[in-house]
Amino acid sequence: MTRDLALVFRPRPGMLAALPTPHVLETMRPLPCEPVAGTHPFVVGAAVVRGRATPIVDVGALLGTPGDRRTSRWITVEVGGRVVGLAVDDVIGVRRLPGVLAEGTAPPLLAEAAHGAVSALEVLDGELLVVLRGARLVPDDVWTALGERASADAGAHGAR
Repeated sequence: MTRDLALVFRPRPGMLAALPTPHVLETMRPLPCEPVAGTHPFVVGAAVVRGRATPIVDVGALLGTPGDRRTSRWITVEVGGRVVGLAVDDVIGVRRLPGVLAEGTAPPLLAEAAHGAVSALEVLDGELLVVLRGARLVPDDVWTALGERASADAGAHGAR
């Protein structure tokens, strides 16, 4: 079933998360990005993606990872007819994760959000907040049940 399909990614080192695939447009290498003055620290800036100005949100910074980070992948998602880029450490690939995406079964990704970040995101883009609320942290026992290593580092880097 497609409702069990998720794009598994690493928002910051040591953390795995899953985003329901209906929101995902594509994954890509980062493009040139221009800072936008007056935005929250988790907004990297804007980039031209497929001919459209696209805001880029650093998911690790949203989760409170400090400092100037280099992300290796972007995930573009559709949010209310717009496109937003999510800067992440790595994209693992699309996996079937039965039950993980259901609300209440796995911790929500935003449970790890930095103090005040969810409130700021709600003001900046409520529709993106709704999409990210559907993302879940992927517990180690799910990887064990699927027969994959929890770190997912052993060469399984699909969707590149």
